[in-house]
Amino acid sequence: MLALVGSACGSAYKVQRAVPAELSASAVVVYPFLFRWPEPAYRSFELSERLLDVALAEAGERAFFFGPSEFKVYRPEDDNAWAASNAVTLLPPYGVRPEQALVLRAWAERRIQSAQGEVLDAKGRAVGQNTVEETTYLGHVEVLHPSTHQRVLEISGEAKADPFAEHPDDGADSAPELTRLMENLTREALRGLEDQLHAPREPSPALARVALVPWQAFEYSEEGRPAHVAALATMDPLDAELLRQQRLRFANPALETSLLDRMARLPAGLYVLSAPETGKLAPGDVILQFDGQPALPQVLARARLAPVPVQAQVQRASGGTARILLP
Repeated sequence: MLALVGSACGSAYKVQRAVPAELSASAVVVYPFLFRWPEPAYRSFELSERLLDVALAEAGERAFFFGPSEFKVYRPEDDNAWAASNAVTLLPPYGVRPEQALVLRAWAERRIQSAQGEVLDAKGRAVGQNTVEETTYLGHVEVLHPSTHQRVLEISGEAKADPFAEHPDDGADSAPELTRLMENLTREALRGLEDQLHAPREPSPALARVALVPWQAFEYSEEGRPAHVAALATMDPLDAELLRQQRLRFANPALETSLLDRMARLPAGLYVLSAPETGKLAPGDVILQFDGQPALPQVLARARLAPVPVQAQVQRASGGTARILLP
């Protein structure tokens, strides 16, 4: 079935939906974002995490979500994701069977058109030439059911880059039109699966509102795309600090600059912005690890649905570190 849904900019997305009526899922595995043009590896990590933020806001209480740094993909374009990655190994600790899981795969193309024109003076005489480039991003989100090798939903759209737009984020996002497009496509894809996502149990109360300290992005790598941590170490210190500030702002676009400056001095993890007074976390804490693995927003969200408590290593705002069980 082919349908069109409106986008925020008034254009239309193309949607192809073939969801079996009997499909019921409790987990969604989000693949690393696939750029069809050269980008450093950390860009795939951070854009995937932005899409995970959208996913958690839409359906974080109705399914377990897993992100790209938690598993390896060997053949990104193979629809049989259980054979093309090791993502299926993430499911058993949460009591999810392979047929109860979906894969969300996001990717984009970039098309650049150039045109040359003459520059005329006040009298209409040619005094030179200028070149104008127009960049269009074509975004795609696919939802796969690996156990049956089916694509149950596909949604795509496009966005044109505005070369004259002002960017108040100090260069944190080199392609804001692409980011917005992919966020919208992901949101629409999850809304299209609203009847298929079912949590295995009632979620526990919210644990905390957190912000990502995203230094793990520099350690993320894929085949043919090395981690950026080595390049970061050889950069001019001022340039390296600027890059860290930009990645921090990209991960947390809604936070004020003074808070981001404070977070820039923190280790990688989840900075607690607010938490229930009777909870185990407090504002200013930094969650460093979950069960010995990096602390990421989707892991914190999974703790609310997990069948057993998760052990968290926390750097306390009051000093020292502690190990606690969540929820």
